[in-house]
Amino acid sequence: MRKLMLRCKPLDKLLDGGIESSSITEIYGEAGSGKTNLCLQAARECVLNNSKKVAYIDTEGISIERLKQICHGFDYKKILNNILFFSPTSLREQEKTVEDIIKIDNIDLIIIDTINMLYRLDAEEKTASRSLIRQITDLQLTARKKDLYVLLTAQVYTDENGNIKPFAVKDIEHMIKTIIKLERIKKGERQATIIKHSSQLEGKKTMFTITTDGLK
Repeated sequence: MRKLMLRCKPLDKLLDGGIESSSITEIYGEAGSGKTNLCLQAARECVLNNSKKVAYIDTEGISIERLKQICHGFDYKKILNNILFFSPTSLREQEKTVEDIIKIDNIDLIIIDTINMLYRLDAEEKTASRSLIRQITDLQLTARKKDLYVLLTAQVYTDENGNIKPFAVKDIEHMIKTIIKLERIKKGERQATIIKHSSQLEGKKTMFTITTDGLK
């Protein structure tokens, strides 16, 4: 198992050195909590740290300008050239994209931002649930087999007790090794909380900031 450092000291410490390979990491939180910023920073660090590529499945419309900001002071062209962007418009198309990506040999990080956006738009709940489970299963098996990183973000809902939960189907959470909740505290300041982790205590928290250059 390897660790992908984010170059954000509070988050790297919270994650016991960074995002773990050979497993799936899920980041969830409300809009504006920093999920996409974290994904872009992870993509940057993955490209800078090795010669492999990043597969980025974008379901919400990513800002290339934001990526450029996060890459300020680094080799932006190298980073951009080593990120493969995919923009599926349906859950079936997303599933096919995952199937295609896991066949590529020189990928070291797979990002889906967000995993459940298209699921929520699918009218056939049972079919959509099965598709999502197949995708997570394929990603989990590929992460183990190839020792690569898988990073997912998830939209959220509020349960009957007022708690913010990741919007997902049953039988998925047990396949995800690390789950992190992000919360917006005030302008620029965010809180990350461990919900599930192999070596860190559940409920452990840290504060970090979102700047023009990325997460600090």
